[in-house]
Amino acid sequence: MGDVQAQATESTQASLEATEIDAVLSEFGGDARAAIAALLHDLDAMARDAEASTSYGYVRGKVVRLKVRPVAPTP
Repeated sequence: MGDVQAQATESTQASLEATEIDAVLSEFGGDARAAIAALLHDLDAMARDAEASTSYGYVRGKVVRLKVRPVAPTP
């Protein structure tokens, strides 16, 4: 019974991922490069926000630094 449930969960997850990918691509008119650039920009913003909101005293200096290369804006 566990294998059937795992397969159903995996299938549902794959379907959700495909739907989410299609939604992102349709938001950018099917332009995959623009969609990837926007996702990288969002990832960079989230990484910067996470670093800015971390209290170094709370984590006692044990903070994993996220290094994200700057993304040039698409024309």
